[in-house]
Amino acid sequence: MTRRRAAQTQSPRAAHRARPIPPPAQATRLHVRVSWRPIRSWRAVPLLESVARFVAAEEGFRAGELSVVVLGRRAMATLHETSLAVAGATDVLTFDLGTDRRAGWLEGEIYICADVALQQSRNHRRPAGGAAPPGTAGGIRAADRAELALYLVHGLLHLSGHEDHTRAGFARMHAREDELLRRMGHGSVFGDGERGRGR
Repeated sequence: MTRRRAAQTQSPRAAHRARPIPPPAQATRLHVRVSWRPIRSWRAVPLLESVARFVAAEEGFRAGELSVVVLGRRAMATLHETSLAVAGATDVLTFDLGTDRRAGWLEGEIYICADVALQQSRNHRRPAGGAAPPGTAGGIRAADRAELALYLVHGLLHLSGHEDHTRAGFARMHAREDELLRRMGHGSVFGDGERGRGR
């Protein structure tokens, strides 16, 4: 699974903040904003909001502002190229805008790609025999939404200080992802897909 952390580059929205963020000492709650950009709705916004709040609390964040933006393949490819100079869509991009874990302050933006999630979910979560499982209403399955949740958890763990560039860091980070996803009732999404490092 390809993951990119874009912590050192400026996010598309960082320069256009509508209101200043109060410093951690004055903040009392975590604000989570989820924007769904693809045309096809997965009815996943409430899920992503609850995942963000659960993981943030589990990682010790009490206040701040998190923006989660779900994009389609083309928009993600554009963002990937402009922020990291890498061609093509990726699953998740994380921008740290001033997170301070010791202070319990979360400030960042996470961009996730619905099209990559759908493709990965269908490729990695097939039952024995190889046939794709039947769809649910609208063709979007619980496993597809769980893949999207995995990407959000991954981005939040990067904001919390986890890294996946070493073999040990990769193992720790993905174990933590699956632990959190199991506790939310989604199962071991990364582990179930039998994905290896460098995919």
